[in-house]
Amino acid sequence: MPAQAAEPPAAAADSMSNPDRAGNPGRSVLILGGTSAIGTAIAQALLVEQPGPVVVAARDIDRAQVVAERLRSVGATDAFTVRFDGAEVHETTRAITEATALLGRVDVAIVAFGTYADSAELASDLDATLALVHLNLQGAIAAGEALAELIQSQRCGRILAVSSRPQPWTLENAGVYAASKAGFDTYFASLGSRLRTDGGDVLVIRPPGVNTPLIENHSSFLSPEEVAAEVVSAMRNGMNDLTIRTRDEQRLARRSFLQKIAGRVRHALGIL
Repeated sequence: MPAQAAEPPAAAADSMSNPDRAGNPGRSVLILGGTSAIGTAIAQALLVEQPGPVVVAARDIDRAQVVAERLRSVGATDAFTVRFDGAEVHETTRAITEATALLGRVDVAIVAFGTYADSAELASDLDATLALVHLNLQGAIAAGEALAELIQSQRCGRILAVSSRPQPWTLENAGVYAASKAGFDTYFASLGSRLRTDGGDVLVIRPPGVNTPLIENHSSFLSPEEVAAEVVSAMRNGMNDLTIRTRDEQRLARRSFLQKIAGRVRHALGIL
């Protein structure tokens, strides 16, 4: 069965009369930036764990349809697409309203849109620089405010905000990108505090280098699926803040742990 695109607002509103959809027996997922590799991987992990309906909201509806079909194959009980462009800040509420009408309720909203550019790409191009900041920061704030209003009306809901972990290479080679993500990070951390009294919460996710179509692939980078596994674990543990280790840091942590265990064994056996 093909994934379904959003219908005009009147038809979308009619979907609320469907008892199966309105009852929403599974965990419903909305992906803002639905063609994001990280966002898709997180949605897939959530749907494998607990099937439910999903809305893939993205600029490119054809690509969104492909993602929706993929999610349907791994556990989505229904899959829809909605046109969403994070840069069109005044259209954000409309997109989220359409998605909510299709889902009946939004249990998890993944904010995973944005763009990357290094300093060389932005050099002497003020328009491109400001466009990146507008999408990554102002677009994210528009999405956060619209989702906050939704969560306050539902009295429940969780936002998974995919930020970025600053690293020396990022700060040196992509300062504008790093700055936009620092603002993103601070905004969503603050939003989480604001929503706690309304039954909602926010998990801010700070992955290190991840192999996605936005950047050149590196063997030391994590896969989107590895990030998704850590996100699901953090959700189970009720975390609001997740800074993910690099592959090298994970290796060092494992080595340190094994050395600590070996030291305790030697001590217990009286071996110097």
